Amino acid sequence: MPLDRLLQGYVLLRADGTSRGRLYDRFYKLHWGNVGTNNYGFAPADAIGPERYQLQMYKELYKLLVAGGHMQGHTDLLEVGCGRGGGLMHFLKLLPGSSAIGLDYSETALRYCREHYRHVRSLAFVRGSAVELPFAEDSFDLLISVEASHNFGGYDGFFREVHRVLRPGGAFLYCDYDIADGVQDIENKMRGAALHGIFHDITSNVAEACRLDSERRRHLIQGCLPWYFRVWVIRYLANYAALEGTRKLEAFRTSRERYYMTCAIKAN
Repeated sequence: MPLDRLLQGYVLLRADGTSRGRLYDRFYKLHWGNVGTNNYGFAPADAIGPERYQLQMYKELYKLLVAGGHMQGHTDLLEVGCGRGGGLMHFLKLLPGSSAIGLDYSETALRYCREHYRHVRSLAFVRGSAVELPFAEDSFDLLISVEASHNFGGYDGFFREVHRVLRPGGAFLYCDYDIADGVQDIENKMRGAALHGIFHDITSNVAEACRLDSERRRHLIQGCLPWYFRVWVIRYLANYAALEGTRKLEAFRTSRERYYMTCAIKAN
């Protein structure tokens, strides 16, 4: 990948949703080995393995689902922004007998998912936009979105689509981050779409996961880039990954950026 295109992609992260999609497709073309998750993580973690903090984020969402009494028998599940599918696969194991679809804009990420999880008959992957979901009304019992909605180019359209494809009484398991002053507006927009849930502030848990996981992430970043790109690009990816000593991690530690989590319900 030419260096100028990667740097241009980093700039496009702040542009519209389509441009962000192009960026993440380039991002997933880097060499990530068998890493299946791409979120900041939650600590403490009782999950195991190198991606335990990232998988714990999904388990925390599952806990909200259980605590709210919203468990159902057979569940049709959709994750919007599934990336490389590791979190969705982890969540599917928590709901035996369920079926799941992972949706993402990046065809590169989806090719990894289709190859890596081809043995899982209850799991499928499709390409599509979060603000124009390619599904009929009332298609799912449960919809998950983990640390992805800030890339969709607008919350209103996404929340309307969540409401449209969820069945009455369906649950929306959702977490993401924003500047501190912007979180209340996002919560208001979600409720304006008739999705009712309480935002929980988990910023300190996320900051601690970033601190504990910094060394692993640093090695991943160094390994995914050709040596002649590292001196130019690594500082951008380090901040993106919220490594120890970066502006992103400091923003979480000082709560200039807040990370929230909710289990919201579509009214019957």
